[in-house]
Amino acid sequence: MANDYDVIVIGSGAAGMSAAIEAREAGARVMVVEADGHLGGATRNSTGVVYAAGSVTQRAAGVNGDTADALYDYVLTLNQYAVRPDLVRIYADQSAAMVDWLIEKGCAFPPNMLVHSDVSGVLRGHTSQTFGLGIADALINRAGALGVETALGSRVEQLLYEDGRVTGIVAGGYELRAAAVVIATGGFGNNPEMLKKWFPSAAYHGDRTWAVHRDAPFILGDGITLGESVNAQITGFDHGLIQPTPCFDSRHIEAFLPPWVIAVNAEGKRFMAEWDSYAVVGYLINEQTGRRCWAVFDHRTMVANGDDLSYADPYNSGLASSSWEEHTIVAEVEKGVVKRDDSVEGLAAQIGIDPAALAETVRAYNADIADHGEDRRFRKDGNGHPLAPVVQAPFYAVEVRPAIVGFTAAGLDIDADGRVFDTRGIVIPGLYAAGEVLGCFHGKRYAGGGTSIGSAVVFGRRAGTAAAHAAQDALEDA
Repeated sequence: MANDYDVIVIGSGAAGMSAAIEAREAGARVMVVEADGHLGGATRNSTGVVYAAGSVTQRAAGVNGDTADALYDYVLTLNQYAVRPDLVRIYADQSAAMVDWLIEKGCAFPPNMLVHSDVSGVLRGHTSQTFGLGIADALINRAGALGVETALGSRVEQLLYEDGRVTGIVAGGYELRAAAVVIATGGFGNNPEMLKKWFPSAAYHGDRTWAVHRDAPFILGDGITLGESVNAQITGFDHGLIQPTPCFDSRHIEAFLPPWVIAVNAEGKRFMAEWDSYAVVGYLINEQTGRRCWAVFDHRTMVANGDDLSYADPYNSGLASSSWEEHTIVAEVEKGVVKRDDSVEGLAAQIGIDPAALAETVRAYNADIADHGEDRRFRKDGNGHPLAPVVQAPFYAVEVRPAIVGFTAAGLDIDADGRVFDTRGIVIPGLYAAGEVLGCFHGKRYAGGGTSIGSAVVFGRRAGTAAAHAAQDALEDA
């Protein structure tokens, strides 16, 4: 039976459109099938940061000497080597070229928008001038110019699987046949049942858990479901990015705690530098007793800083927001959600922790600021925001949980060319994958802002190229 297309791509985010572009440029007839009513996937709603070392943007910003080797070593060290070194090596080696490729497609990454997006101290976060929508539009426009066909509002229901290989898809009750299919459906952050199964650290927080991809309604784990139907290997259990959110139901996309709070655990002790990168803070909170902490601050600090939201959006994307405004906190006090007391010890009693422990934590923190002008224990750097002692009553405590799903990282397992493995470790002929649907790239710790879109582009390109070549081989063998 003749194929309708050489390559079918399921999903139109950064991974899907990158795959479609490369497959088309390799000569394949390509169809992109998208469940939503528009192209762009979750990428279009993101801050549009990609993570790279040794790029042209870094050099223009005066960041010299950063290398692929340094990026590779950083990612492996952060994850205690519990990641796929072959895939991390590919990403590290191709990250700078990925930036070049996106620029060639019409994206702009101004040097003044280069940001710290990890915990390495190196500026590797390349922010798109027009954020995620700009990246999505550039890829969509390039794919359209190349003649890539698209079908919107078409959720794939089934993979066609015949004679031991994937031969196409079923969508809307119609069969479409192709020599190769690329799954780029994104993650499963909007699917509570799949979160329970594959990302229990996030699901633990129950109704408090929600995903930043809420405006991309089909981030439901379709790629995992489709893969499982052909015996694909699912890996990356309990991997993903979780971000902190206060106890009031704000539903704001937040990545950072305010630099002016101190975070204490159930034992009344600090356990991190509160303004550390969102790449690690959620994990640190989740490792505490009860998988939560309390943000503690005083009235003077709240009044002085509560309306300064600049800390919440260091990428200047306009997408992030904050729950920590003075009027919000005061309103939550009246509801009994935020706790307030005229003494630190009384505040501790209200939140159920040892008053003496919290009092000592506050005393030591205040002494560091008063006597040394710095946080000597955790070396918190407010990045231009002054350290705030906890000294003037009344005092406040806000429960914080890592309940915002930044992205999910359980999913399909691939080889270096994006070919999907089955449960025996054997490649499934005709099936490729890239993007958030993968479970084999990100480790237990998120390496840094931009690795999600960055890896989607790098491995989307590889999957598209390999799929096109496989389609050509199949045609020659026919």
